[in-house]
Amino acid sequence: MERCSGDVLWIASIASHRVHSRGILVRLLERLRGREQLLVRAADDLPLLLLSFPRGGLPVAREIEVAYAHTLPRLSAATRAPYQPVFRALPAMLVVLLRPLNPCRCLGHHHPRGAESRLTKRLAADLGRSIGEIDLAYQGIREWTPQPLSSLAAGALGSRLAGIHFQAGVLAVLLHELEHLALPENPEQETRARSNAFYSAAMQQLVAEESGADYGMAARPPRP
Repeated sequence: MERCSGDVLWIASIASHRVHSRGILVRLLERLRGREQLLVRAADDLPLLLLSFPRGGLPVAREIEVAYAHTLPRLSAATRAPYQPVFRALPAMLVVLLRPLNPCRCLGHHHPRGAESRLTKRLAADLGRSIGEIDLAYQGIREWTPQPLSSLAAGALGSRLAGIHFQAGVLAVLLHELEHLALPENPEQETRARSNAFYSAAMQQLVAEESGADYGMAARPPRP
């Protein structure tokens, strides 16, 4: 299995044996039930995403489609600018394997060449071109929040804040893993700093658009 990032942004906690067992059971159930796919098109400078998700998981796939195809392009140019070199270095199409949780409790992984799923290898062979692959643990992303947080807008937004967090969080994890995939020589510390900054900037803009109030962190996210 690929090494997990050491950043608190991508790891909820060290997994217990019980959590590992739950993750393995989820993977086995996915194989029995099968998987579905959703092709996501966004701006011209962004690669196509083929989301592969457990059968019955279309609602969360649609949430990720909204984040990638609509939320990401509307973020400020300054927020998106650090990832332009990443987008230029990526193949034209990427497979994103969606799971509720990863057995290791990481929120995402990039899959080096040769470690891709059968789906990705088959697509690459059929299309005659390179296709990248990552995975995202959407339930883990939904449950994760950096601590401590403070925001005047949080109380006013109520349950809507969770949806905004998921949009910003899934994009931050996605871009973090895409940077590892596209530019593996980049130091982890720099990649981590970029994705932390992206999450903070995205939350600030999205909360301000929704409520007219500001959103901030009382302290920087703790490091392991």
